[in-house]
Amino acid sequence: MPNPTTSFSELRSDWYRGAELMARLIDQSSQGATKLVGFPAQWNALFELMGADWADSSRPGDFIPLISDLEPDDLKATIERARREGRLRILVEAVAALDPLVADVLHRLDRRGTRALTSVDGKIHFTGWQSYGRPEVLDFEARVLAGASPSSATSILLPCARGRPYDGSKTHRRLDKGLGASVASADRIVISSLGVIPSAFWSDPVVLAYDSGVPDIYRVLRLMRAFFEKVHYEVVIDCLEFEPYRDCLQIIRREGLIGEIRPGPYRKVKKLPRP
Repeated sequence: MPNPTTSFSELRSDWYRGAELMARLIDQSSQGATKLVGFPAQWNALFELMGADWADSSRPGDFIPLISDLEPDDLKATIERARREGRLRILVEAVAALDPLVADVLHRLDRRGTRALTSVDGKIHFTGWQSYGRPEVLDFEARVLAGASPSSATSILLPCARGRPYDGSKTHRRLDKGLGASVASADRIVISSLGVIPSAFWSDPVVLAYDSGVPDIYRVLRLMRAFFEKVHYEVVIDCLEFEPYRDCLQIIRREGLIGEIRPGPYRKVKKLPRP
């Protein structure tokens, strides 16, 4: 017996734009409870990512760059190519940046956690705030907080590095040389766009896979608050290089979540010659 259908033409516009209805419908469709018919084409990539049952997309009501210019067959081919290349999630996030309703619904679906929205190629690209809702990223945040346990009264906060795991990167080797043996037993923690990354997680698949172009500073502050509230260090050695992260560190110190902040060595950055 075919699934009951939900037709876009039958939806009240206020219900549709409320976002919660769309999140619920996509969730239900991915579980085989309904077939989505005639929805605007900006939903197609998200439908495919979620495994929804859908058919007969329509033109977007308002002009949406890229989506409105593609014929149905061309859009289908783009979605299929993105799937094959392991970039379907990135395509969905790109569409979400063009349509606030899609962004809202993606955010809600991520937090429902009903489907693992992972990249088949194992890569995680942070291209906007929508990227941080990925279930594997939320799961990583939870695992870090659950495993938070200090082995020293001192921690060293280190910057992100392209070399992974971090302890094999040139940046961290250079910082370790500047720190010296006196803090060899201190806990080492990277602060990056992914969040708070203790050394025990430096070889975690999520850490090895992520690449960031857009940090969410407030999110990092929230993660630092949660972590350092649970793991209170008497001394924190600040080797961070990104000024907003250093501001976050000062905020949590004023809130009493850490003790003394001591400056650490920093990577030398070449200055451009004056014109």
